[in-house]
Amino acid sequence: MPRQSKIHQIHRVLPPTILTIFGATGDLSANYLLPALYHMHTHGLLPEDFRLVCVGRRDLTSEEYLNFIVKKSKRLEELGKPENKKSFLKHLIYFKGDFDHPESFKPLAEILADKDVNSQHACYNRLYYFATSPELFVTIAQILKSANLLVSCTGHDRKIRVLVEKPFGSNLASARELNNLLLKFFSEDQIYRIDHYQGKETVQNLIVTRFANSLFEPLWNKENIDHVEISVLYDDTVGHRAEFYDRVGALRDIVQNHALMMLSLIAMNEPKELTTGDIRQEKFNVLKALRPYNKTSVQSHVVKAQYGGYEHELGGQSNTETYVALKAFVDSERWQGVPFYIRTGKALKSKITEISVHFKELPRCLFRGCAANVLTFRIQPDESVALQINNKIPGFGIELHQSKLDFSFNKAFKGEIPSAYERLLLDFIEGDQRLFMRSDEIEASWKFVDSIIDNWGDLPMFEYEKKTSGPPQAEEFITKDLKDWWTK
Repeated sequence: MPRQSKIHQIHRVLPPTILTIFGATGDLSANYLLPALYHMHTHGLLPEDFRLVCVGRRDLTSEEYLNFIVKKSKRLEELGKPENKKSFLKHLIYFKGDFDHPESFKPLAEILADKDVNSQHACYNRLYYFATSPELFVTIAQILKSANLLVSCTGHDRKIRVLVEKPFGSNLASARELNNLLLKFFSEDQIYRIDHYQGKETVQNLIVTRFANSLFEPLWNKENIDHVEISVLYDDTVGHRAEFYDRVGALRDIVQNHALMMLSLIAMNEPKELTTGDIRQEKFNVLKALRPYNKTSVQSHVVKAQYGGYEHELGGQSNTETYVALKAFVDSERWQGVPFYIRTGKALKSKITEISVHFKELPRCLFRGCAANVLTFRIQPDESVALQINNKIPGFGIELHQSKLDFSFNKAFKGEIPSAYERLLLDFIEGDQRLFMRSDEIEASWKFVDSIIDNWGDLPMFEYEKKTSGPPQAEEFITKDLKDWWTK
């Protein structure tokens, strides 16, 4: 029988909090942030004394803003009901601000003032979500500082935190510059750099599967694992994001953050404790151990491609990759010589994110047809963990069949699984940084990616048809190592 999930039965006593979202009329707010906050509101996960200030350029009232978001969003049908809207509006204030005119933000100080706080607290915790392009981060921080909205409170230990969205820089130099600029206004323990993949249920389950099961951790090393595959595949084209995507490309958009973050969780050593510092340090140790590329290794270990019709969607010529595959190595005692194959792309035949850990074949097998065991983490869709094992086919004689021991979150647990943004927003409110990126993690991942970008100028740009598995060269890229892509 499926077990009843208790994910929404955890009640925490949280201090009075004001969350201010800059960029509140964008797609991120409409499709992820507001749906997450509304869902948290309906399940009692927000602080009892909670205010949500949504900042945008449009001239709207709070109710008009909510109507706008409901119409824009793909996930907020429930909020369109009058009774739900009325309940949520009690928390919400819309504020019009123009970043080209910083003086327009002066009234924001009055909205964020410490008034009507409950008797146990003198001040609100002030949380700021920068859901804008990184070019505006410093402008927003300067606005907050000039309005005295980054000051502490004498009445109690006010918490001031800032959450920033990706992309966090476009290379190592810009990431360092952005870090240094933010550190002029906030300390490292106030800065939350988000990668929403870290909030996904199966991603968090990576370290549980590894460190809570005696079956796996003793085998989690170069002696027993042949290779690891990480696939982040999308079936949609770049669509209306073409102009943005052309400045970024698949390598910067996915590999630098999502893929390398998952690699760090797969490859990390066991932390001493489940503390923010210990977990982040072990992830950082993996990222800094990634072997950098040179011109020779890029030619043999990297494939880039673009789907047919991309330039037509963009409306001009482009040398931006919509697909990239690469072979990486972690030069640590645990993983020396084990290849990590990473690929991501747009306009492919299916949307799927999956990590497969391929164990080595038995050096000697008593039976014909033995195959290597494979542990697969399905991140999306249909979150699950599956172990491929060899079994006997019923009947006379011994003939082997490879089958899966399959654990599915949806089948095993009733109830709703919280979205990644719900989990990360709750951690942000509570002050838990375990699922957020530290500055040195960001810089280490950019250092690795820069070694590709700096050396792939002569690498050919292949073409692939939409709704296929990608360029044939990516298949050849892995088959020359006598392996196949596990995720189809």
